Amino acid sequence: MKILHRDKKDGVLKLKLENPNDIWELENVLKEGDFIGAKTLRRKMIQRKDGQEKGEKRPVYLTIELEKIKFHEHTGNLRLTGPIVGGPDDVDMDSYHTIKAEPGKVLSVTKKDGWKQWELETIKRAYRKPPKVLVCVLDRNSATIAKVESSVEIISKIDSGISGKQYEAEYKDRYIGDILSTMKRKADDYEKIIIAGPGFMKEELMSRIEDGDLEDKVVKDSISQTGETGIQEVIKRGTVERIARNSRISEETGKIEEVFEELSKNTGKVAYGKDEVKRAVELGAVKRAVVSKKFIKSNQELIEKIEERGGEVTICSERHESGEKLGGIGGIAAILRYKID
Repeated sequence: MKILHRDKKDGVLKLKLENPNDIWELENVLKEGDFIGAKTLRRKMIQRKDGQEKGEKRPVYLTIELEKIKFHEHTGNLRLTGPIVGGPDDVDMDSYHTIKAEPGKVLSVTKKDGWKQWELETIKRAYRKPPKVLVCVLDRNSATIAKVESSVEIISKIDSGISGKQYEAEYKDRYIGDILSTMKRKADDYEKIIIAGPGFMKEELMSRIEDGDLEDKVVKDSISQTGETGIQEVIKRGTVERIARNSRISEETGKIEEVFEELSKNTGKVAYGKDEVKRAVELGAVKRAVVSKKFIKSNQELIEKIEERGGEVTICSERHESGEKLGGIGGIAAILRYKID
């Protein structure tokens, strides 16, 4: 996520969303009452003698006062809904509109009380490279392997050579072997490998991987096309976005589980729940804190104090198992610099 412009006086940040992780982080800092401005599509209402008639959608720049935030797990998109408070003269003010936050979108976010330090730090931390993913789409005839980062680059095309049943088994073994050797040479440079295709050949490839050293990196997907069209289909299906989101979940899970591991050791260097963490903050003992989104909405002052006193804050979703565990102990926990009574 890039900060394109910041107006400290008016509390405005102009942001460009670059990858799925940005959507995740943006949701963490938005709340009801924020003003969101963006280019969007709005259907024009045409006044007729017998009433209003819906016209075609047209691009407009609108500002809404945020009332509803909805994250779509499947697409990874964030839908921001609220009454329109700014736009062209022919737009009905106070009518509602939804702005879809997705990679590539530029948003202006204004907070009535200005941006808090933890919110700014969350935005800054979101500036990270998208996950490096290797995609292999294949069928009986050919395989296309591409690297997907901030862009897509085809790195290998492999023909199977299979033309008749007489030599099918021999050619298939060689074909699968060529694909595997190509992926193994590249595997260390990539976080995940997506194997996709319309037929049974992806199952053949998967069966060779199950006993190999690539198994932990592989994600399987079903698509209807092969070649470069198939690569684009994998991307459009949201498979790469889900990998990015799962990477973020993994990061959050690690930090939450660190708290529970420290609790099991009974070292006294953990505080959890609002009252315990608040006391630890007053003593300057908080080293790292994990906070649920539900908790942070009504306890922003406590979060600010943690950062003012040198503590690190990670905001976590409740949409995974470890996030639910964090919610079960009050929605906030902290690793301490030293034991307190």
